Amino acid sequence: MPTTALVPSSSFSPPLDQTRRGKEKILLEVARRCGCMIHVDSRKMKILTGLGFGGEKGVFTEDAAASDVHVTGWNILGETWPYFRPNFVKMKEIMMERGYTKAVSFVPTGWMYETKKEGFAVRVKDSLKIHLVPYSEHSSYDELREYVKFLHPKQVIPTVGVDGGKLDGKEAIALKKHFAGLVDETANKHEFLSVFHPRSICATLNHEDVLAKCLRDQDGEEFASLPEINNASELSDSSNIKITEEMKKELSDFLPSWVSQDQILGLLMRSGGDVVQSASDFFERERDFFEEANVSNNEMSKSGGIHTSDHGPSADVSSQQEVTLFSEKPMEPSTKLVNLTPVRMNSNLPKKERKRVSSTANKSKKKGRSAASTESGGRKQPTITNYFGRAMAAASKSETANKVTVDPYENIGEKENDTQLTDIVKTHEQGINQLLQIVDGSMSRESAISLLEKTKGDVNVAVDMFYSKIQNNNVPVNDKSIVPQNTQNEIIDKNSNSDIIQSSSQATPKMQNLYVQTSLAQADSMNISLPVEKYLPIEHACWTTGQPAPYLHLARTFDLVEREKGKIKSTAMLCNMFRSLLALSRDDVLPAVYLCTNKISPGHENMELNIGGSLIISALVESLGTSRSKIHEMYKTHGDLGDVAQECRQNQTLLAPPRPLSIRDVYSTLRKLSAISGGGSAGRRKILVLHLIRSCREMEMKFLVRTLARNLRIGAMMKTILPALAHAVVLDGKCAKNTVVSLEGIKSELQGLSSEVTEAYNVIPNMDLLVPSLLREGTTFAASSLAMLPGTPIPPMLARITNGLTQALKLFDGRAFTCEYKYDGQRAQIHRLTGGSVQIFSRQMKDSTSRFPDLVNMIKELCSPEVASFVLDAEVVGIDRNKGNKLMSFQELSSRERGSKHSSITIQNIKVDICVFVFDIMFCNGERLLDYPLRQRRNYIHDYFQEKPGHFELAQQLIVEKNEASVDNSSTLHRMSSFFEKACQSSCEGIMLKTLDVDAGYSASKRCDSWLKVKRDYVEGLGDSLDLVPIGAWYGNGRKAGWYSPFLMACYNPDYEEYQSVCRVMSGFSDEFYKEMKEFYSEERILPKKPVYYKTDELPELWFSAEQVWEIRGADLTLSPVHHAATGIVHPSRGISVRMPRYIRSVPDRSPEDCSTATDVACMFKAQTRKMEVSSDGPASSH
Repeated sequence: MPTTALVPSSSFSPPLDQTRRGKEKILLEVARRCGCMIHVDSRKMKILTGLGFGGEKGVFTEDAAASDVHVTGWNILGETWPYFRPNFVKMKEIMMERGYTKAVSFVPTGWMYETKKEGFAVRVKDSLKIHLVPYSEHSSYDELREYVKFLHPKQVIPTVGVDGGKLDGKEAIALKKHFAGLVDETANKHEFLSVFHPRSICATLNHEDVLAKCLRDQDGEEFASLPEINNASELSDSSNIKITEEMKKELSDFLPSWVSQDQILGLLMRSGGDVVQSASDFFERERDFFEEANVSNNEMSKSGGIHTSDHGPSADVSSQQEVTLFSEKPMEPSTKLVNLTPVRMNSNLPKKERKRVSSTANKSKKKGRSAASTESGGRKQPTITNYFGRAMAAASKSETANKVTVDPYENIGEKENDTQLTDIVKTHEQGINQLLQIVDGSMSRESAISLLEKTKGDVNVAVDMFYSKIQNNNVPVNDKSIVPQNTQNEIIDKNSNSDIIQSSSQATPKMQNLYVQTSLAQADSMNISLPVEKYLPIEHACWTTGQPAPYLHLARTFDLVEREKGKIKSTAMLCNMFRSLLALSRDDVLPAVYLCTNKISPGHENMELNIGGSLIISALVESLGTSRSKIHEMYKTHGDLGDVAQECRQNQTLLAPPRPLSIRDVYSTLRKLSAISGGGSAGRRKILVLHLIRSCREMEMKFLVRTLARNLRIGAMMKTILPALAHAVVLDGKCAKNTVVSLEGIKSELQGLSSEVTEAYNVIPNMDLLVPSLLREGTTFAASSLAMLPGTPIPPMLARITNGLTQALKLFDGRAFTCEYKYDGQRAQIHRLTGGSVQIFSRQMKDSTSRFPDLVNMIKELCSPEVASFVLDAEVVGIDRNKGNKLMSFQELSSRERGSKHSSITIQNIKVDICVFVFDIMFCNGERLLDYPLRQRRNYIHDYFQEKPGHFELAQQLIVEKNEASVDNSSTLHRMSSFFEKACQSSCEGIMLKTLDVDAGYSASKRCDSWLKVKRDYVEGLGDSLDLVPIGAWYGNGRKAGWYSPFLMACYNPDYEEYQSVCRVMSGFSDEFYKEMKEFYSEERILPKKPVYYKTDELPELWFSAEQVWEIRGADLTLSPVHHAATGIVHPSRGISVRMPRYIRSVPDRSPEDCSTATDVACMFKAQTRKMEVSSDGPASSH
């Protein structure tokens, strides 16, 4: 507190923000120094009374008028975290309410401490002033550490000053470091190991507990150095603790096989018979125990044999443990069988040696000791995950006599010079131990040394060579009778000339090593890349008949397709993938198609996963044992969450192999995720995501996470998937399931069915209808056989651009055509189902019915009773009926409420009226009209629909017959010009020109020359606007400081699934728009680095995720060495850019992938009257 007193007056109020117990003394001192009372509310008065301060007369009062000093509650004067933000509005309210003209406030709290400030901070506004006083009621740093040391807790959890409460964030980790060495780390390890202990072995020990406690606490330390005893039997005899064979056996299952019976007994004695505590004690000083075992082995070797103990339970032959010993030298080729003699290990140490071991006990926890290499007689210490797959019992001598250890590299490059061998061991010591652990004892140490020398220390290559050798020799690597168990570690005696003694333990199911699985699976995973002629659908599949198709089959295919740039090769690999599904799991073909296209349902069903990046990261943190901060750091490096997840999984060791994911599992779970809604939905989604992530193998993690993030990006689009499926159907029907095929003679069928399937999808983009029909009909499938159904939207037909009426008339020379108004509204496809219900779909085939309830009523009112079902193509335009049905702009229509999937807007809430302008019909009363000429289709509209001005109208049109369609006919050109001017005066964008009789069918999903568009702003240059996606921006300068300007715009190339830059745009924006974009492009929408699928040589300061679509117009198009739009289409190395671009409007009814394509940009460039002369040899020139 400052020493100067507060001087109150009738117009002066100093509120004090005071919340915590312990600060009452501040109030007492203020009252004493200022000679005034302190006003508190009734709640605070009760607290003060309870603390013994309420009786202070002349200090505290509940009468606000009795004092000018008022105590306020927490955050009344402003928010304190993460920095102070004053609430002058609230202060002014209090000041005016109590009749003051000035207020001075004090906020005494440790939150106000600022290291960069000299003196206390003050916030001032008008007659309001706030003093920030950094006062802390907490203990000092040393006192806090002393208190934590006294408590000795398991964990310290920071509650303030951490990033959003993240306990694994950088701030939390930094705070925890202050208490390192003061928490009970042993208790945490004990708690971890207790999970694997099924029950408490230690019964009521009574006085034995006391003795065990004394043993543990000798020398004043719970984990003291090894006691000075001659052997375990002496310890057993000197105590009354009962150590049963069951205890020793259970503890033995936890520990490595090299641990002797004496060591096990000693551990149990020191823990009072507690198996879990014994295991914990062992892992605290694992290296010391290992060194003790090695010293014991060396002593036995020097004495010329293996000694046994005559004391205690170890003397019983029935309890003797058989140990596998492998010779240091490679097995001679002539060696077929070996005699196995069960032996017993004794860990008795000479006194001198015991002291040496004991002296190193306290060094076991030093940094870096975990990576230390073992003695030359053994391989690297196995991890804890290997201890749960140990062999449980020994086999008889007769069973083991027929077993031979197979080492495919046992005769590789023997070293003649021991010095040379020693140098190699020193160089590759860590790699040798790692290799021996990975191959699970299937080769000798010398063979490992030779193999690593051959691979120059590369362990991965060595593993691949080892298993390749096994496969070439037809040796089953997973045969338990040949490859010894991982836990039966070889103990090599370099000075012994005895024969090899192999393990006689019974074979038990061992835990799978994911690294080895990956190495063995590499050959299988490459099968998909075989030529179609050589691929065998059954033999090369990774599952068998009757089993569900594994998701691994898709993941391996995705991995190969992603790396393959050629479309032909990608299609062949996808074809192979589908062929195995057709041969073994036909029911999984449909889910596989959806997963390949990163979809879970037809587009018109509006099914979304509703999973954000935050939920995916949270699931990864929980399942992979990593932290959010690490994931964010890795994401900055990789730029892809799937790659980050895959790298984290590769560094993770599992206690058991995951349950395999099937294609059906993944697909059904994704649909369940989409259906989850309501309270607690985030938690339920996370449970399902965790289930998927925890079951991933090999490359599944990478592509599963990409699927969840809706960003598969393997370079395979629908036009690649569908031909691949069609080819697979042909091969499945024409060729035997598991024989090499010849493509000669069936190429025409492959191409024919591919065309039919693609055409069918262009008209009916519903896999639920298409795939079952294709599988049912096989090679006889035809696009026309797939019936159109109202309720399934048809991809709309699109028009090509032209730069004027004269050019359009040239293109339609000699053909009858119609001119129609091009309305400035929203494309709508109107469906009436057989039952009478009406559905409305947008240009992207999304269900928009809930947005237009008035349109639904119009259709029901104005269509003829004779029409049971139909599909109309129309434009919905905003209209002002109070101004003579004046057409409104698209922006005004966009202000209309949108409704949702589950609720429609009400008629009463509609603020913008609409008029529907119909211009085509594709289906009527069960009859498919797509192949009918436009003139005939228009007759259907006239016959079955009644117009109502301002509500439901046919598009305004001007018909030009074929004898009038000539560029030399000035009358026709004049009529068209007048019609065009009238359209522009009616607030339309321009006109559409469509052929009536020749080539006049409705080509769904295609942009054809039979439809042309001419807009009112066409000039001798750029004839049309572009719909582009903002992918980046720079920080603005001058007046635009604090905003983004300019923005980097891009078109989309569907062939390569990439966004290609077109131009920078910095004009046409309002200040309000700048503010909106600054808020919109923030947090997760700002990418840490440039995505690999953004193609540009520009280097903006910020990269954005592809979210919005903007209409951009410019003067003309030009070639650019910086921008990549349409690179390779017009010019081999240069892209196309817009000159003098200007923002027109946002296009909310388009998704980023529906923006202008690279092909659209190229077509616009070629359509310019004045364009650049393209030359690949040098710069282009204009003409």
